Formats: sequence, structure tokens, C-alpha cells
Amino acid sequence: MSQQGMAQPVQAQGAQPQARRAEPAGGPGPDGIDWEAEAAALDNPGAPAVAEPDAFDERAGEPEQWAEDEYAEEEERGSFLSEQDNSREAERKRKEKGKKSGRRNSGACLVVALVLLGATGGAGWWGYGQYQQRFGPPPDFAGDGTGSVNITVTPGAGGDAIGKILMDAGVVKSLKAFRAAYEKDPRGRGIQPGVYTMKHQMSAASAFKELVESNGGNALIIPEGLKSTDIYAKIDEKLKLDKGTTAKVAKDQVGNLGLPAYANNNPEGFLWPARYSVADGMKPEELLKQMVTNSVQHYNDLKLDEAAQKIGLRNAYEVVTEASILQAEGNNSEDFGKMARAMYNRLTTNVTGHKLGVDTTLQYELGRTKLTDQEINDSSHKYNTYLNPGLPPTPIGNPGDEALRAVLNPTPGDWAYWLAVSPRETKFAVTDAEHAKNTKDWCISRGMKYDAKHVVCTS
Repeated sequence: MSQQGMAQPVQAQGAQPQARRAEPAGGPGPDGIDWEAEAAALDNPGAPAVAEPDAFDERAGEPEQWAEDEYAEEEERGSFLSEQDNSREAERKRKEKGKKSGRRNSGACLVVALVLLGATGGAGWWGYGQYQQRFGPPPDFAGDGTGSVNITVTPGAGGDAIGKILMDAGVVKSLKAFRAAYEKDPRGRGIQPGVYTMKHQMSAASAFKELVESNGGNALIIPEGLKSTDIYAKIDEKLKLDKGTTAKVAKDQVGNLGLPAYANNNPEGFLWPARYSVADGMKPEELLKQMVTNSVQHYNDLKLDEAAQKIGLRNAYEVVTEASILQAEGNNSEDFGKMARAMYNRLTTNVTGHKLGVDTTLQYELGRTKLTDQEINDSSHKYNTYLNPGLPPTPIGNPGDEALRAVLNPTPGDWAYWLAVSPRETKFAVTDAEHAKNTKDWCISRGMKYDAKHVVCTS
């Protein structure tokens, strides 16, 4: 039988399930790497990889394990012309090689996934921020706030005007938040012009509620720093009494209000600022007694007589008097500590000849804000602290808790001058020259003239 007619030998047991194919042109070289394919992949990184046909996955159904020997691949590679080693040990090494390759592929996939996740997360966060800015709720504080600040609602002010006043004073976080609360409740149209004691960083809803409840309902809210005459007027209005009724009651029944002996029958400084419930048919003396009781209790809790000695004051009455001046001079509780120190330095050092030198005391005595040069230079006015050293004879208003505590615990410093440039900012100075510059700069910034002699602004 000729050689061509002989039967082909049977494939030996254990050989590969497929007959060896001829390597296509440009396939793997002697080192087992297809260099042309690698170069093409580098030139076109976006092109999908092409899997070899009929590849046999020896890892199917097996749990993945980490390869322990990074050099096994070189030992396994050998020459592509060499005979396949079908021993049990060779079979184990081939499986480990496949697992190591799978680990590399899994690691690469993990890196790509993390990169894509990071990019997606960043884009999502940016998109969320854009959505919040355009369609989300306006910026707002949470809660009822802390501290205190006096704000003035001007006649004819609407929602936007009131919201701006509150925002400038640090009461609400945004005009939009207050506008939303204002437009939602028709009671906002009833907010009356006047001075209100608010808190710092209130939610818009809380600020709106405070303003509304100060005008109506069954509550009377007394702001910090009001003079007794202003409080009498608010009681008359709330109880629907003729003007002057409460003032007359306070004068006629002063001995029955519960004032301490050191008050010398003067309710000024003892009408505690707070919220008071009002019932139908209530008498003004009932409210006055509540206010006096609250003040006396609070002053006793603070042990004002004992504390006064530590800060160079003689008694509790002087603490209340100084706190009332502090309350009138500053409308932002965040500045009270430094302002109290400046007042302390004026009273206890020679920087101003022991004179407080403030307008508010003389304005209290005269009952108006505008003062003449003649009045400022008249020492016969007992409340003229420009010429008379020390404190005036009585409190000039009814201070709140923060003003009292600031007087008792002034912030350490050398300041002797202050200038309230806005509800949120007070400029402090150590020397009169520094204070004069602060005042001049502020006057000019407001479009006013500067009076160097009196260190004040003029129109």
C-alpha cells in the first residue's frame, strides 16, 4: 500500500480537542506576542478587542484565586514549536496562569469602574448643585436663633423691604426665604413700623412669626432697650386704652409695683423685656407688676450687688444703669462685650477723663435725638455725660440679659471708642485719632459731611 493510501494515525489520548491550526500571517511571534495587533491597539485605543475563536476557558466554574508567582508565565511559555506537556503538573500550572490573567483583567476593570464612578458622581453632584440653585428652596437658617439684634421696620415697608432689613442685620439668611414666608401668610401685611428685638440666624418662618405676633394676638412683646415711656404707650395700644393711661397708673401706683428700695420709686430699668400674655379686661398695673417682678428676680439671680464690686461699680443699680446705656448705644449683642470694655475703660482710666461722652444719655433727658451745641456744653444737665464724669443718675432704658452679662464680663481689650456703622458691624478704636478716622470714613461713605470738632456726620 502506497504511502498516500495509508490510514492517518489516531490522535493520542489526552491531546488537545482541536487539531493544531496554521498560525495566520501576522499572528503571535516566537515570544508568544502578536506585536502587530499590539501596535494596532495602541494606534486605535477605542477599538474593541477581538477574542480568539473557539478559545477554551479552563477557569469556568472555578473560584478565582490570587496568583502567588509572577514568574510562572515565563516558565510556561517556551517555544511555540515545542510539544505540549500534558502532565498533571503542567495542567496545574496552566490553570494558575489563567487565574493570574483573570486577576489582571479584573483589576483593570475595577480601575475603569472606579474612574467612571468618580466621573459620574462628580457630574451628579454638580447637577444637584445646579438644580438646588435654580429650583431648590432658598437658603435659610434653622431654628429660632440666638443672641439679639434690634431692627427697625420703616413706615410703608413691604415684604422685600422687611426681608432686606432682616438679612442685613443677620437675622435671616436670604431675602427669598423671608419673601416665601411673607407671601404665604396674609398676616404679613399687618406688620407695623417700629423697633423689634430679633435674634441672629433665625429661620425665615420664625422671624416672620416673631414680627407678626408682636403686632396682634394675645401677646405683648417688649423689645430690649425700650424706655419706660415707650413701654407705657405699647401697653395702652395693646389694651386699647387712651394714650397716657398706663403712664398715669405707673406714677400713681409706683409704690405697689414691687420695685426694690434702690430703684427710688423709678420703674426705669425694671420693666423686663419679654413676651407677656394679654387677656381681655386686663389692667395695665398687672402687666407692670409682671415686668417688675421679672426684673427683680433676674437681677437677684445675677447677684448684681456682689458682681458690681468686681468691675468698679458701687451697686446693682449702677450695673443696670450702665447696661441700659450699652443697650442704647449698641443694637447687636455680638458687639456688647467689646463695647462694655470700652465703657469700662472710659469710666476707670484717664483716656476720656472718666467721662462716658455719649449722646444717648442727654437724648434721654431731653426726649429727642437732635442736640444743640449749647445743650452739649451745658453741665447742668445731669445726664450730660460729655461734661459730667461717671454714670447718669438713673437707667435710660430697660436692658436685656445680654447687655447685663456684657457689663459684668467685658471682653479684654484697650478700646475706648466705638462706631456702629451697620446693624452687623461696629468699629472699635483705642485712640481718639483712630476713632476720628473711622468716623470720617463712614460719613464720607454715606455721602455726608464730617464735623471734625464734634467728630460727627452732618448733612
